Amino acid sequence: MSETVDAKIHFEVSTIETIDQSVLNFVKSLSLSTKTNKGFKPVPVIWGTAERAYQVKKNKDIRDGQGLLVLPIISIKRTSFTKSSNSPGVFQGNVPEDEDGRGGSLNVSRVLYQQKTLEFANADALKLYGQKNFPSQNPKIVYKTVSVPMPVNVEVMYEITLRTEYQQQMNDLMTPFATRPGTVNFVRLVEKDHRYEGFIQESYANNDNLSDFSGDERKFETKINLKVIGYIVGEGKNREKPHYSIKENAVEVKIPRERITLGEIPEHEFGAYYGLAGVPEEVIEKLLMNPVRINNIPASSFFNTSAGGGGGTTVGGSVVTTDNFSEVLGNNIIVRETLKEPDVAIPADGRTFTTLHNIRANTETVYINGVLQRSGTCDACNYVVSGGNKIIFNLDDNGQTILEIGDDIMVTYIKG
Repeated sequence: MSETVDAKIHFEVSTIETIDQSVLNFVKSLSLSTKTNKGFKPVPVIWGTAERAYQVKKNKDIRDGQGLLVLPIISIKRTSFTKSSNSPGVFQGNVPEDEDGRGGSLNVSRVLYQQKTLEFANADALKLYGQKNFPSQNPKIVYKTVSVPMPVNVEVMYEITLRTEYQQQMNDLMTPFATRPGTVNFVRLVEKDHRYEGFIQESYANNDNLSDFSGDERKFETKINLKVIGYIVGEGKNREKPHYSIKENAVEVKIPRERITLGEIPEHEFGAYYGLAGVPEEVIEKLLMNPVRINNIPASSFFNTSAGGGGGTTVGGSVVTTDNFSEVLGNNIIVRETLKEPDVAIPADGRTFTTLHNIRANTETVYINGVLQRSGTCDACNYVVSGGNKIIFNLDDNGQTILEIGDDIMVTYIKG
């Protein structure tokens, strides 16, 4: 799953060479051909800054046996490079990079991180329902966001040189540069995932040796200037940070508290014990629709590490020490008192059970077949406590008991 996500997240850096390649792609895309002494053939396009030795090995067809260029031919070279603060490029202003080791200024892509989102959903489903992949709404959505350094606008000038032996060949090659953009001089330059704007300059500089009546072979040459408004991202091979940064959003924040050390007695009813104090009531109501999500676990009493300056195990009031903790716990908390075993019949009224001791208000946890029940009189509630020691289960919409003969019912509570 993670490989699929990573495959969707990609960013090609934009360098000077990327802009150069886009110009070369544009000229090659014109697919210029003309009539030669060997028939109607495509005209080769070369990058003019390459060394002659490299050109001889790379493009053997562009030179003859004496090493001279075979005409017609088109060559391209970069003539100027300008970083202008007044550039009409797409990116304006300045967004500083993040100060961490990954960098990044602008977000360029965001995709769902399915693997981690699934892990959060499965963890919550297993905790709440005891089953992975249980259908439920998952608010913990993880995204992967790609950010890149702030692009810098640049203006680059290129010179496209057309060289031919005949005037007719030059006419064939010049015409597409004038007509392909239409009545404007704007062309779109593309390289990988990047798009640049090119502007063919209005004047085409012609040069030939027609006025020279020497024995030299006639040659025609036209230079077409192309202005490119592009952008550069990062520092290329000299960049210390990654060319693009992938970050994940936070979906859950947990802040632990040491309540025993601080001696706090927090309100625990309806989620306050779990840090839900201040949450709007409508949100809490949605949480309470699932009785397992929020438990009525009682808050701890005030704990001391000793019984006083002289030590000892004497218990005074609600003070609990490390020495008498087990004794106080056993004397005050009833754990898993059985109200009904699976082979025991349901009470005569089908819903009332009496505990061995009185129940301190809002301290009970009632389980039917291991499933926590919710107290109250709402539609989603399961039982109420009456008379201090009676647990009365609610009836369904038809006035029938919600219990079955094979149910196993237990309760844990603090004595009243």
